[in-house]
Amino acid sequence: SRPQTAPVAVQRPGVVAATDARIPTPAGSEIPVGAPELRQCLEALRMGVVPTHGLDQLTVDRDRELTAIGELVRGGGGMQVLCGGYGTGKSHLVEVAESQARAANWLVARASFDAIELPPSQPVRLYRALASNIAYPDDPRRGLRPLVERLSQSPRHTKVGGARFHRWLSPAAWACAHEHDAQLVADTIAYAEGEPMWMDEFRRVMDRRGWKGQLLALPDYRTFGQLMAHLLGGVAAWAEDAGYGGLLVLLDEAEYLDTLGTTSRTMAEYVLKYLAIGALPPRSLSFEPDGVYRGGHEVHRKIPSRYAKEQPLAVLCAFTPLEGIDRVLRGICREPEFVVPLEPVRRTSLGELGDRVYLLARQLHPNLGAPDAHRERLRRALVGAWDQGRVETTRDAARMAVEFWDIYRRDPAAALAALA
Repeated sequence: SRPQTAPVAVQRPGVVAATDARIPTPAGSEIPVGAPELRQCLEALRMGVVPTHGLDQLTVDRDRELTAIGELVRGGGGMQVLCGGYGTGKSHLVEVAESQARAANWLVARASFDAIELPPSQPVRLYRALASNIAYPDDPRRGLRPLVERLSQSPRHTKVGGARFHRWLSPAAWACAHEHDAQLVADTIAYAEGEPMWMDEFRRVMDRRGWKGQLLALPDYRTFGQLMAHLLGGVAAWAEDAGYGGLLVLLDEAEYLDTLGTTSRTMAEYVLKYLAIGALPPRSLSFEPDGVYRGGHEVHRKIPSRYAKEQPLAVLCAFTPLEGIDRVLRGICREPEFVVPLEPVRRTSLGELGDRVYLLARQLHPNLGAPDAHRERLRRALVGAWDQGRVETTRDAARMAVEFWDIYRRDPAAALAALA
């Protein structure tokens, strides 16, 4: 199994200094001056939405958490849980994880649990939501199509019995390689993504076209956790074969686990355990993998939970610490760094955030210069707005800072007066 490196806390930078050159920024995350990505970042902040670039530069008071998230990718896989109350920034860190993973050439699949449409007790439904939403660092399309197209000329992946054969992915890659029928290609990709199929007709069509492998349905039952893990592990392994780093699975709003009934909660625990089986080495597990319930017919139960012994699968979940959650987590992983507790961002960190926005703005507008006294005015204003409830999140604070520097570029006196 792949070694898991324990996250190490990073020493926090000191007090924001008076000169631009000494304002702390995350190492290696600078954006080139004038880059389109920088414009998009500032525009997103101005609109109050999450930017697709530069997000790590705007994350303050989260050095330990960022290190833990980074280890998932740098370590080649693993599983971690962000655990914090409302307003501690769980969703923001999930966004950061997606940004970091795609920058590291990983595929990212993200889903948010919903008590009705996507409960955590429905593994096949969860896989379907993840597979259809896979994002690529080099392709604007989502889903499995870019991946299977990339490996469609590899006999190891498309041939029944090949070294990297996969019951669900291989038919799709084979269709991409051998068929000019757009509908058949679309159907095989839908099959690989776990969409409901008329299996008898699908099998007849594939048989007529020459496919020799067995085609197994993915019923929407709660007992197919091992198939979900096998499918995600296969995507991760194929992603590595295709030249990517692996697959990062992001699960947000996981507090719905606490609202489930007894049976559904048990099934949800199975889902989390199977995700752990796919992402963690056996020595890290707090349970015996062979003891987790396996559902389906005999042919389904024989499918291994892990597609490959070595598979770069990383999983990051965001939980709210509610009754019963701690017991569930203790029963999954024995490693202390498995759970990353979140505390609210310190109010004093908002000043650092204001300075980071200033550095971004100055990269885009090199002539923007402000003495330390003016930056200090903004720092105090951000903290004051937090105390008064006018700013409730770091995203609100970043937006306020962007608007301040927009005005400041044209009229410093007007910008400072607006802080009064």
